[in-house]
Amino acid sequence: MASVGRKKRMVQLKYFGDSRDYFKYDLITYLLKSGVVSNYVFIPMLTNHRVDGEGNKTPKYVEGKSSELLSFIDKCHTKDLSHWERCLSPHANSYVTVQPVNEVFFSDSARESYWQRFESVSKEKNALIFLDPDTGLETGDRQYQEKMGREKYILDSELFRLAKHLDDASVLMIYQHLPRDSSRHETGALKKLNQAIRKTNCKLAMAYREDDLAFVFIVKDSSTYATLGRLLEGYRENSGHGSKSIHYAPNK
Repeated sequence: MASVGRKKRMVQLKYFGDSRDYFKYDLITYLLKSGVVSNYVFIPMLTNHRVDGEGNKTPKYVEGKSSELLSFIDKCHTKDLSHWERCLSPHANSYVTVQPVNEVFFSDSARESYWQRFESVSKEKNALIFLDPDTGLETGDRQYQEKMGREKYILDSELFRLAKHLDDASVLMIYQHLPRDSSRHETGALKKLNQAIRKTNCKLAMAYREDDLAFVFIVKDSSTYATLGRLLEGYRENSGHGSKSIHYAPNK
């Protein structure tokens, strides 16, 4: 695989190993270790590098989260998504993505071809299928999305297709940014959960939030849903974050 440092066309790897990665991969590792699923699928949705004044925020230890993961991140001296395979493979029967992981780009103009490349892996059986968009689920109208960068979002139609083909024993996990205003964090997470339920017709969904970052989960099996809920409750109880919440589908 070509070294990212030698490529003129960089991607949004500048966020690799930041505080958000620490949270997301701590939670992913926790779920894989629990045995709720056997396999792991990574759909990175990498976008081209943007000059936006943002960058890597060094992670700091949080009570209840893995110090081993923090040490692993610290020892990763390159911003390379393949590091996560080394991190997670010991906890899953299989680690599946589309290679080369640092060079498969997601763009608004090539959405269909991207999803075609990931179609088979998105149907993986008994897997935690993690989608990692820049922002999360579709927000606003097309004009707003184009202003913000439409490649940052998973469109409702794409979410519907992913949920439709989701294996009964798998879990779909979606990264979701929330508004910066802390007073809107909980309502923002609930809004995105309701959007996911409405657009997929899937009632077995929930969201877990810490500060301005949430993860939306979609499952098809009621037993898996109940197990996932118990696991997230345990994760929330152990997390040292002060601002955190779990949101369930209305029938919970």
